[in-house]
This record gives sequence, C-alpha cells and structure tokens, in this order.
Amino acid sequence: MLVLGLDTSTPAVSVALVDTELGVLGERVVVDGRRHGEMLAVGIRGVLSAAGCTSRELGAIVVGLGPGPFTGLRVGIVTAASFGDALGIAVRGVCSLDGLAQPGRPTLVVTDARRREVYWAAYDETGARVDGPHVDTPAVARAAADGRIVVGDGAQLYAFDGVLDLPRWPWVPALIARAPLTMAPGPLVPLYLRRPDAQEPQVPVAAPQRR
Repeated sequence: MLVLGLDTSTPAVSVALVDTELGVLGERVVVDGRRHGEMLAVGIRGVLSAAGCTSRELGAIVVGLGPGPFTGLRVGIVTAASFGDALGIAVRGVCSLDGLAQPGRPTLVVTDARRREVYWAAYDETGARVDGPHVDTPAVARAAADGRIVVGDGAQLYAFDGVLDLPRWPWVPALIARAPLTMAPGPLVPLYLRRPDAQEPQVPVAAPQRR
C-alpha cells in the first residue's frame, strides 16, 4: 500500500511517501513556519512526482494531529481530510510527538509551544508513549526527563540537559509506522492543548439601568 504522510505541527512542513512493503519512497522537509499551506502543497506534488506516482495510487493518508500552533496544525489536518475525501481513502491521525521518539532508548520529546512554554511527551525504550502530550513551562518538562535522552526543537531552544542535535522535527515515516492502517479510522481531533492565540474580542454586557 502507498501511504502519504503529512505533518505541520512545527515550523517544519513535512511530507513523506511510504510503500508499506518497500519502505520510504520519498520525503520533503521545508522549515518555514509562515508558509505551511503553500509549502505543503509543493511537498505533496514533489514526493509523488519523484516516486513516479499519482495521487490515485494512494491507499491511505496519515497526518500529525499535534500538539502544535492552531494555524499551522489546521493546515495539515484540513489538507489531509480534503485529500482523503476527494480520493475516497482513509485518513488516520497520529500524535506528532510520536514521530520524534527514539525506539531503543527512553526519550523525552519537547517541541516549542511559544508563550515561553513547550509541548512534551515521555516514551519508554520500546517507543511507547507513557506520559503526555502536555503543554507546560520548560521547568515542568525538565522534571519529566528522569534520565531519558531529550529531542526536539523546544529542548534546544530552552537548553535542556542531554538534548540531541537531531532530530528536531517529527519524522513523518515514523508517524506512518505508528498509524493503525489495518483498523477503521477514527475522527481527526487536533491536539491543540490550549485555546488559539487569536480570540474574538469579548463585548461587555451593559448592566441593566434602574428606573
């Protein structure tokens, strides 16, 4: 089966094409947090073209559900859902932080959540998530390290102890590997973990006038 994977939960706009028997056929990653929509479309066309495939050959789509900033995350999920609907194929969502876990080593994944906060999750040596995802201050995430190796752009930004230079962003082929492709797809529920930055202004309600 050919599976297209997408992730826009971080400044990295990531696309991968995987054959479930042959492995990774193509991958594109562009770090540009302000052009998720534009670069995602380019990445999809690029990996399909490089592999000599068309969208009609896809058997499934996998998308990172976050956690991540509202606007970027929405681009990936809406694109995946629209693509799947147009092609009549299943779309499955996976926690984006799972794409940074390092099998064989207990891992703490930390990505930048802005507002001086981070998204984080902890994994055991099998790669299974044992805590999270959460949004917290860097200090709270540091306390969860407990001897684990630390990865992710948030860990680098806030200078965590023992942080690895790579990987910085979710690896889409790993997200595809974690997706339950043999099971019925569930709803695509974004992991925002908090309200979006942009809020509608609240109009104060005037107190009733006494006569």
